Amino acid sequence: MGDALGAAAEFLSIEQIRGRYGPDGVLEYEPAYGLRGAITDDTQMTMFTVEGLLRAWVRGASKGIMPDVVGVVDHAYGRWLRTQGERGVRFDDSVEDGWLFDVAELHHRRAPGNTCLSALRAASRGSMEAPLNDSKGCGGVMRMAPAGLGARALGEDAFELGCKLAAITHGHPSGYLAAGALAEIIAVLVLDDGLLDSALDRAEKRLQEYRQHEETLGALRAARELAVSGMVPSPEAVARLGQGWVAEDALAISVYCALVAENFTHGVRLAVNHSGD
Repeated sequence: MGDALGAAAEFLSIEQIRGRYGPDGVLEYEPAYGLRGAITDDTQMTMFTVEGLLRAWVRGASKGIMPDVVGVVDHAYGRWLRTQGERGVRFDDSVEDGWLFDVAELHHRRAPGNTCLSALRAASRGSMEAPLNDSKGCGGVMRMAPAGLGARALGEDAFELGCKLAAITHGHPSGYLAAGALAEIIAVLVLDDGLLDSALDRAEKRLQEYRQHEETLGALRAARELAVSGMVPSPEAVARLGQGWVAEDALAISVYCALVAENFTHGVRLAVNHSGD
């Protein structure tokens, strides 16, 4: 829902948003990609992340041994790449099986990130140990909430799985550590029924176990500090955390909006109406 709300304002500055939609910005679904309430590549890739995790679980349950979860999700991303009209050399034609690939409405390009496209075209799968690039764009963290929901059922650690799945496409530590942090936050909130502050505490603790965590940890702490600063939530407040182009900024903005939101609608509108991505 948040992605569809923001589709019309993706990539615009707050001045452009206000000029087009009024002083309060985007308040309801606006036309984008020829539709009202269209999703973007963010939701497309999130759905293929879900499909990969589900298929890994089913394979493990039916065969009694868990497969390479990251490999199964990588193949799901290969199917997403086909929906974008492209082919990856490491995926054969069998990659096209599955009900999600058969959903015709997903076969549309919705401004997919170049980093995701180029990484999935590559001959080998990216990883934390063997990165394909030095990108910390937001394309990894944007799709990683499902890792927080599904990791434990797969015998995986949520933080680690989030990092591994994001590193398929994004090789900079901040690009995949932000994804790991989001997965951990989701796991604590949903599976442990924890409060947001305790989830953030846990994410901060886990981050410090990894090399080059400083950017992501700093972004999380900046979001928490801004939330209790007394500054009225606004696009100008969000701008203090960045524009969302890179992973740690996108994570920080989402955390800040969740912390200060009066309700779901307020939080999602705040997350949509700011400059950048």
